[in-house]
Amino acid sequence: MPVSTPPPTKPKLLAILHLPPPHHGAAKVGEFIRHSHLINGEFTCYYIPIRSSDTIADIGKVSFKKLYLVAELYFKVMWALVVFRPNLIYVTVSIRSIAFYRDLLLSTLWKSYQFFTHASVYYHYHTKGVNEFVRASDRNRRLTRFFLHNTHLILLSPLLKNDFSLVQTYTALHILPNGIDDPLKNDDFMTHIAQKYAHPTPLHFLYLAHMMHDKGYKEVLELALVTKERPIQYHFAGSWQSGEDKAYFTTFVQKHGLESTVTYHGFVHAEAKRALLLQAHLLLYPSKNDAFPLTLLESLAYGIPIIATQEGSIPYILDARCGILLEENQPLVEVVEEALTTLIHADTAQYCQQRYHDHFHQNRFEANLSTLLHKGHP
Repeated sequence: MPVSTPPPTKPKLLAILHLPPPHHGAAKVGEFIRHSHLINGEFTCYYIPIRSSDTIADIGKVSFKKLYLVAELYFKVMWALVVFRPNLIYVTVSIRSIAFYRDLLLSTLWKSYQFFTHASVYYHYHTKGVNEFVRASDRNRRLTRFFLHNTHLILLSPLLKNDFSLVQTYTALHILPNGIDDPLKNDDFMTHIAQKYAHPTPLHFLYLAHMMHDKGYKEVLELALVTKERPIQYHFAGSWQSGEDKAYFTTFVQKHGLESTVTYHGFVHAEAKRALLLQAHLLLYPSKNDAFPLTLLESLAYGIPIIATQEGSIPYILDARCGILLEENQPLVEVVEEALTTLIHADTAQYCQQRYHDHFHQNRFEANLSTLLHKGHP
């Protein structure tokens, strides 16, 4: 009688990751991983959410609540290592402020765990600024070297490799571009584009990001002022970082009489966000601090071309057929005529969506993450 072979044991994956709220790129990716059928099917998973900030404005601030949550997280990770005993440890890590020291403290747990096991540790970076942090002090350099020792790094694009040139104590470095689900998979994209560009007046320009200085909402307001007499509607959507930003926006619109051309929609999601993206002819993203903005992937998926800065991985996401990259400190007004001529038409919309499908679909991200983790299985 033939002897049956027992099914192979699935690797155990401990995932310590950000989840909404607040709604930023790392949290959105973390939420997808937690619900991924492929990841949960190929690994025995145990998820621990990183709870810290409730809003974007809270990020980087110290409070008693955050200190309590750090302690709570520490004991949850310790319990998981002792009881769950993972083969793989995946962590969404931070670069600076209290979040770095929180991650540094937690790392002492899995570094101790690695003395007794062959577990592989993966740090997934959704931001940039490691070299800047390391240059700030010798203490930062030494702590970061310790933190990265004997770990695998997951970066969002090849353009971010140089961010780790001053600290190379890690074991390996992997490139994993983010991906998003197709928001139009149940729609007739070609019919939508034909209708959208049959009568493209007025044009709808969209700013979809947190309402904060580093994301560039002021630059978009300046463009709205310059094009005030043209048939262009400006739509702003995102949460406020501060009361000062909200006051600046409101005062600027009122002072320059832009009420008829500028609309603030607040923080949008679900159908409200979808409606804005379906309507938009151009996304304006003059961000001064970004690693790999998911908003750009959403824009491409909806067939919307983009004007953006060359921050982080943005030049990796866009090419000349789907967007315009601003030179350093170049105002939007200098390229808006080029955008009107070369980007805002149906052919560009089709190319944008094809680029999304070819490079940034969620299925591609999911499969690549699974392959990467399997390679690290001891």
